[in-house]
Amino acid sequence: MDYYKLNVQISEDDVSRTGWGPGAGLSNANSRSLLNEILQEALELARAEAVCRVVPVLGISDSKIFLAGGQALTSKLLVRLACTAQSLFLAVCTLGREIDRRVEEYSRAGLTAHAYFLDIAGTCIIEAAGRQLVSMIKEQLASSGLQITIPLGPGHSYWESLQDQQIIYDLVNPTRIGVSILESGVMLPKKSVSMVMGIGHQLPPSAANHCHYCSMGQKCPLSRVRQPN
Repeated sequence: MDYYKLNVQISEDDVSRTGWGPGAGLSNANSRSLLNEILQEALELARAEAVCRVVPVLGISDSKIFLAGGQALTSKLLVRLACTAQSLFLAVCTLGREIDRRVEEYSRAGLTAHAYFLDIAGTCIIEAAGRQLVSMIKEQLASSGLQITIPLGPGHSYWESLQDQQIIYDLVNPTRIGVSILESGVMLPKKSVSMVMGIGHQLPPSAANHCHYCSMGQKCPLSRVRQPN
């Protein structure tokens, strides 16, 4: 089991490049000023950590990847992209509970805009933390001549079964970084994500990121297939 402490820094421009940018509620000076203030608060509150585990692949079917230990993951896209993988890299990454707590405080105080922007900032930070972790793992594996697939995760249109979230959670056991899971498959703190990547040689080609496979497309504020403004 591997543990990573991540140092994530994002700017107002990073948030503005999402679907929450200019033209989506941030087009006036007051909103931009508040966003910048709240973003700095979010960066101070965030405690980006991740726990990871590599699990050998025993076999595949049309819709499942079978893992050592008797578990199986059910994303057809994962099967397609990791069909030649020797193992899967599983990770859970979180920002901790302080952003959730502060959002609730702002909401109770009637500071709706503060709560809204802090929630947005937290989402952007956890996405950036995930990308940072992937970059680190990719570099580590490249030194051994190994490739990884793009990261995928349950809860998206290409991987609808949140039951698989429980499997990932059980295999990684992120309780050490304060992450719990509900019966629905939703993880807490809210700013937590899971990721799965195939590891191997000569992996199948894929698009640049999982957004290209999501049915939400450019409707998602975080979509990385959006055309530049």
